[in-house]
Amino acid sequence: MSKIILYEKPEFLGQEKVFVKDVPDLAVENFTNTARSIRVIGRHWVAYAGTNYHGPFNVFGPGGFGNLDDLDRAISSLRLVKENLLNPEIVLYQNVDYGGMSRSILKTTDNLSSAGFDNLVSSHKVKQGVWILYQGLNLSGTRLITFQGDEWPNYCAFGWNDKLSSVQALQNCDSKV
Repeated sequence: MSKIILYEKPEFLGQEKVFVKDVPDLAVENFTNTARSIRVIGRHWVAYAGTNYHGPFNVFGPGGFGNLDDLDRAISSLRLVKENLLNPEIVLYQNVDYGGMSRSILKTTDNLSSAGFDNLVSSHKVKQGVWILYQGLNLSGTRLITFQGDEWPNYCAFGWNDKLSSVQALQNCDSKV
């Protein structure tokens, strides 16, 4: 069974809360903006600064994270990554509503210009896995996360039209992304 344990102090000290399923609002659990360290057992978890899986986020793979850096005392919601991370695939489209040229991406790509698609994307569909989208080259800058089955028909709706420059497939590994 996968679980995430949040601790109120760095280095796994203080009060702890254990979660085994998604939590859209940690305030309900009396633990919003409290966590200062995390342990993950099993599958990856996404920790968000906003409620209902919005705002800045980090992905935590199996292991212990004694301090949370930019999410220290800022986690407000949690999502368990249930998707199969093998054979990832995202289809990027030049135009809104999945129009124009398209590219199927099967692995982390730190420069979409190598696929002839830097700063051209306006929509996408996730066929397999979990993907992190970046506005900057080399997996840098503002980012978003998208899950298997997601279909985002219009990047204009959230200010990302023609700004996507790199993508990262979430892998089965011990890490923080």
